[in-house]
Amino acid sequence: MPRLNTFTLEIKTGENAGPERPQYSINSFPLDFDESQGSAAPGAVLKVTGTPQSFPHTLLLIGPSEGCWDIESVHATYDCADEDPYTIHLGAVSLDDNSDLNIWYERPATAFDV
Repeated sequence: MPRLNTFTLEIKTGENAGPERPQYSINSFPLDFDESQGSAAPGAVLKVTGTPQSFPHTLLLIGPSEGCWDIESVHATYDCADEDPYTIHLGAVSLDDNSDLNIWYERPATAFDV
């Protein structure tokens, strides 16, 4: 498992707005994002960066404490130690106080023909 230095999420909000200050959880510890641009208003794009400097067994985008947050898409870019950054793309999801979004995806293994 690689050490996660930083990660950036670009979140496009759907019809229902998200929290003003979203949080993430790494290995069951909730944290605030280190940087934030934009907003989680309906139709807006929010770009947030976390700097956990840790080995993630779990990494979650925490759902809002009240209401529902409709997310159209998430683009997550990971910067892990001793690796080039990589990006994954996630589709639509709705989060609420009972649901979080798994945002930890390790780089797929390199495949080659033999």
